[in-house]
Amino acid sequence: MPRAIVLAMALAFFGAPAFAQTPMKPTAPQKMTSPEEQKKMQACEKQAADRNIQMDQRAKFVMDCMTAKK
Repeated sequence: MPRAIVLAMALAFFGAPAFAQTPMKPTAPQKMTSPEEQKKMQACEKQAADRNIQMDQRAKFVMDCMTAKK
């Protein structure tokens, strides 16, 4: 029997590996920003996507959006 089939059968029988079931750790930017800042960044990223802003201009747009006073 080919090894790939044996491996697939073993995974099906024993379930997914333990590492696939553990939650991912937060990234550095997620640790450094508050939930409010994260929501604001997501809103700024959405605006940039809606306006189809690309690469360097997008980074500048998001930074300006994040620092804008309301």
